[in-house]
Amino acid sequence: MPLHPLVVHAVVVFVPLAALGAIVISVSTWARRRYGWLTTAFALIAAVTSAVAYRAGQELYDSFSRPTPAMRTHMEIAFAFPAWSWLLFAGSLIVTVSQFLIDRGSTARWLRIATWVGIAIAVVTAIGATVQVVRVGHAGSVAVWGG
Repeated sequence: MPLHPLVVHAVVVFVPLAALGAIVISVSTWARRRYGWLTTAFALIAAVTSAVAYRAGQELYDSFSRPTPAMRTHMEIAFAFPAWSWLLFAGSLIVTVSQFLIDRGSTARWLRIATWVGIAIAVVTAIGATVQVVRVGHAGSVAVWGG
């Protein structure tokens, strides 16, 4: 069995979990302190599995002598998806590390700025990654099962 259909299941689980966690830690300092590292770990797993799924999908696509239009559509939509996942990880990491340093007594002004930048990245990419995982998944299911 090809790797791609196996790995995409991890993507479908961890991207929404990381996205939900990123939004929650962005709006709540309490949640950031309690769940920041867990959210960041989920986001890292989401990013890694997204990259693996994309690479495995490319190899699977290349194994077909005549890819269908639905397969091409799926590949086109999936092209930018790993970037969304890595940016979600970056935003979660920035928010979590900034809060960690603030909790350890750092009063550097750049930490407050970094926190707000991280929050912006985390929230925007959480929404974008969620929308994209649905779009990519739908296009993939159409490619496999028909529309």
